[in-house]
Amino acid sequence: MSETVYDIAVIGAGPAGAQAAISGSHQMRHVLVLDAGRISRREGRAYWSKTVQFEDVPVFKGITGPQFKKSLREWMDGRPVQDVVISGEDRKFGIDIQSAVLLKLSRGEDDVLLLDTSVDKLDRDGNVQSVETFRARRVIVAAGFEDRWPNIEVDESVERMFDQYRIVFRYAGNRRGWHTCIRCDGHLHVDERMAFYGVGDYIYEMVVGAQDFTDKLTILTDGRPHGMSKPVLDQAKAQGVEIDERKIVRHIGEKTDLLGFEMEDGEEVFFHGCFVDEGLDPNTRFLMGWDAKTDADGLLVVDEDNQVLDATGEPIPGLYAAGDIVAGERKLITAALAMGQNAGLSASDSLRAWRYPE
Repeated sequence: MSETVYDIAVIGAGPAGAQAAISGSHQMRHVLVLDAGRISRREGRAYWSKTVQFEDVPVFKGITGPQFKKSLREWMDGRPVQDVVISGEDRKFGIDIQSAVLLKLSRGEDDVLLLDTSVDKLDRDGNVQSVETFRARRVIVAAGFEDRWPNIEVDESVERMFDQYRIVFRYAGNRRGWHTCIRCDGHLHVDERMAFYGVGDYIYEMVVGAQDFTDKLTILTDGRPHGMSKPVLDQAKAQGVEIDERKIVRHIGEKTDLLGFEMEDGEEVFFHGCFVDEGLDPNTRFLMGWDAKTDADGLLVVDEDNQVLDATGEPIPGLYAAGDIVAGERKLITAALAMGQNAGLSASDSLRAWRYPE
């Protein structure tokens, strides 16, 4: 177990986590950031924009996902841990970044939070090789979620998601490829043919957003019943949305460009842009036993200070959340940055020895 007790531990190094760490360190807090990317090979949604530049992110305009990731890391690296004396007390402030996957979060003595992590790469079977425990007075969960990807040409014989979906990921995040956000990438396909992979009323929400860009819309269910409720189905038909329930056999592409699909009957169909919404898996496995309040997707419910609520609606002491892991918030980088700042400041404020009188 690490001897250091950090003021704040941030779970995740994406836009929300980076901003939370920066804001906390700016308030003279000693911050630990756990970055799972190098160990788990998991990437937040923003980082999948391999060749598509962000158009609506202040300061970082004209930047791709990999460049954005590098910039966030450099931003945090610019606030290294330093020693300082405040009111006669020796303290540390700044940011420590640790490559680690959080396995379990628990509460120890004196309400210090214990973070059991895997700090080495998982073995070939995905098993943890070594565990290290860190300690912090406050924790900010900015771990995001995993998008569920199309079940097309998936290799079920391998364990890791990246290897299972290697062909899918070949096309993810390119201008002509798989997209996960109509608000982010709809402008790439103005007045062009768009395909939407998914079923139920869930996928139709994305189709509704696509009307800002085109009226050439097709839902691909990949061999499944469409699953839409009658009001949604009636409107989809009235708006001329095509619903194709045939099984998809393979991608049709050139290098990293996704052009279309071969269907089970041998027909080839082509689109300019392909969007997917198969739901999500929140990265909150380490919160087992915390009785945190979540929405239907498993995303965390927070209050105005970004403090996580329990099942009864009361704030959980010491636990905050920001970014895509938060329920009811837009999944956009600017929103993540704002939530990260709020969580970082709220966690910092809660560590003050005295407060404004009530």
